[in-house]
Amino acid sequence: MSFQTGEARRPGPRLRPGARAASTAALAVTLGVPSAALGRSAAWPIEPVHADSLARAQNSTTGHVPTDSIPVGAALAKRDAAPAQVSAGAPDPRGAPPARAPVPADMRRSPVLKPGSPAQSAGATEAAALAGRGEGPPAAPPPYRLLRADEDYRYLRDRSRRADFLDVLKDIPLGSRRRVALGFGGETRQRLDWFRNLDWGAGPPRSLSWLQRYMFHAELRAPYFRAFAQVKSALETGRPGGPRAIDRDEFDFHQAFADFDLERPGLRLIVRAGRHELAFGSGRLVSPREGPNVRRSFDGVSVILSVRRVHAHMFVTRPVATLPGVLDDGWERGQWFAGAYLTVPSPLRGGQVDVYALYLDRPDAEYHRGRAHERRLSLGTRWFGAAGRLDYNVEAVLQTGRFGAAPLLAWTVASDTGVRLPLPWDPRLGVRLDVASGDRGPGRPFGTFSALFPKGSYFGEDALIGPANFLDAHPMLTLTPVEPLSLTLDWVFLGRYSLADGIYNVPGEPTIADAGGARFIGHRAGATLEAELGRHVGFVVTVGRFFRGPFLAQAGRTRDVDFLATWLTLKF
Repeated sequence: MSFQTGEARRPGPRLRPGARAASTAALAVTLGVPSAALGRSAAWPIEPVHADSLARAQNSTTGHVPTDSIPVGAALAKRDAAPAQVSAGAPDPRGAPPARAPVPADMRRSPVLKPGSPAQSAGATEAAALAGRGEGPPAAPPPYRLLRADEDYRYLRDRSRRADFLDVLKDIPLGSRRRVALGFGGETRQRLDWFRNLDWGAGPPRSLSWLQRYMFHAELRAPYFRAFAQVKSALETGRPGGPRAIDRDEFDFHQAFADFDLERPGLRLIVRAGRHELAFGSGRLVSPREGPNVRRSFDGVSVILSVRRVHAHMFVTRPVATLPGVLDDGWERGQWFAGAYLTVPSPLRGGQVDVYALYLDRPDAEYHRGRAHERRLSLGTRWFGAAGRLDYNVEAVLQTGRFGAAPLLAWTVASDTGVRLPLPWDPRLGVRLDVASGDRGPGRPFGTFSALFPKGSYFGEDALIGPANFLDAHPMLTLTPVEPLSLTLDWVFLGRYSLADGIYNVPGEPTIADAGGARFIGHRAGATLEAELGRHVGFVVTVGRFFRGPFLAQAGRTRDVDFLATWLTLKF
């Protein structure tokens, strides 16, 4: 949280302007106050990035962002935000500090200072993410990203621009020419989950589990080349019946890949091979699964291309299976996941458009209809942006293919719109309206929508219902009483789209089959308080109650579910 120093000013030696700017920026980071309050404004250039980074950055500005990820330190960058400048070029791939160069007009984008939904924010704005690349010491280091491999600390080759006490770990030169460097980072998350009446009374009356996550990564950068490795350890204690697959993985490689990285003015090409994370759009279909204890990764090849304001990500991968032991994670048996994801400017001012095709081949897919070989092609588009105080995010997906011998035809339409009100505490009033198809029974095309690899907390951190065969209305109100704190109040109402199909969990596995003609599943009220205690520390408390509806009552679920979770995240 922000605080001001109370010491009296003492006389000292006068600093040159450059040194004074560096001292001011460093003091701002140390104290956790805006650099403007200490007499310096920020100047950040905007440079092209690849498609998935741009999509997540834009999510923060439009208000629809993955619910399964909490940023650490984005508040500091937001407080220090200033209008983007248009001088300073991209880092020299040979290792020299960036030289002054004009940024093309079509690459200039003004930063939006606050995400639309702070308690559910996935990252910072594009300007904040690239804050370190301007001239002189940055007002604050760039915030940590949802995908840690997206972070770029090459600007620290100029030692005068180090503004965080841990910057020394981000760029360790090898050799006098400083063309090759090492960098390190990591995080730990300590989380407690408490349930009463788990599974609406069908499970144990009480459940308290302690979830521990430890991740450490290292990278080696050289001209046109990067090697990145990340290890993980996820532990769980106390859950009745033992840990689930998403709760425990004692030790394994989460990522291990090599990049060929070519940068030119207005162009960037990355060819990536190895184990790596994928995240697209709002995380509805492809997400690193930040909420659960074990994140998700893929083995394969990606080609990431940015040409000015057009960004494309093409990939062929196999999903990584999470196994609980040591160095035993392999591939999901027989599965293939491939596709292309394109982001282009929208014809609507202040917006962008995603267009994508995703193909999943699973030889042993299970739904309420049964188990069979699934070949599913998802064709989708997402329109998102902001106009004044209004933000919008609308996505539609059509799925086709085969489920065993049956043809497959499924779909979903999702929307998230909100408006910021000119009132104290900067309230954002929003609503999500979503629908996804369900199966209509034998003799018809298989119709259950699959969210493929969705974020782990789709409707909330309780993760009781997954995004298949559903319709929902989800109003929410986000308040910011003071800058490091945000409070989100929400209420989600859930029903079945098809009465011939049951309900599913978040990974898409069938849970409760059709128990009668009732459509209404139930509703959940929740509240989430997020505190960003500087750049490296984040703290979250979320609480909710799921009230059972007629469908759950007919299925023999006799009680409402109470849920509380809290976690502390430390990152460097």
